[in-house]
Amino acid sequence: MRDPERIQRIIDKLITVWSMDKDCRFGQLVYAIFWQMPQTKIIDEQVPKGNICHRYGIDPFNIEDDVFEAFLDRIIEEEKLVISQRDL
Repeated sequence: MRDPERIQRIIDKLITVWSMDKDCRFGQLVYAIFWQMPQTKIIDEQVPKGNICHRYGIDPFNIEDDVFEAFLDRIIEEEKLVISQRDL
């Protein structure tokens, strides 16, 4: 069973990340986060009838919560570094 405590931890981290861009809508926020995660990328090339088609997108369905949480930690840490460097 997954750790039920993860829910509040992830929500708290989402609030922190969302506070970095308060004009962002929730859907935009979540999409942007998943778009940045290499684990969610769908990139393939199809060649139907001789025409090359590129398909790009994201698929967050199979991302485990600990992977998502670690990515949120990375975003938060990077923002802290940027803020701390601005304050120098």
